[in-house]
Amino acid sequence: MQCFFTTDGEVLVACPSGRIDTNTYNDFKTALNGELDKTKAKHLVIDLADLEYVSSAGFREFFLAGRRMSRDGGTLSVCSFQPAVKELFEIAQFMTAYAVHDTREAAVAAAKAA
Repeated sequence: MQCFFTTDGEVLVACPSGRIDTNTYNDFKTALNGELDKTKAKHLVIDLADLEYVSSAGFREFFLAGRRMSRDGGTLSVCSFQPAVKELFEIAQFMTAYAVHDTREAAVAAAKAA
């Protein structure tokens, strides 16, 4: 698992790749929280274009990131699903918990408008 970050105004875009599972969720959590602390971004977009798999441990980190963003008055959006990852999100009912967008551009635009 690797995670790259970009910012667009008050929006932090996280781009994890590979797998977020019991072996890698802590790396994702550490990287994400470090960037959120550093950038003080108001909104978070997680771009899943390069994510192959997410386990329950990874879903927990998404949930905690969403809670952090809500607590700080911001938003969490997810976008650009691979078909297998989208199916996992649907099974976990994560698709109804946070804003979901087809593209990064749409997610960033929605976050900026929030």
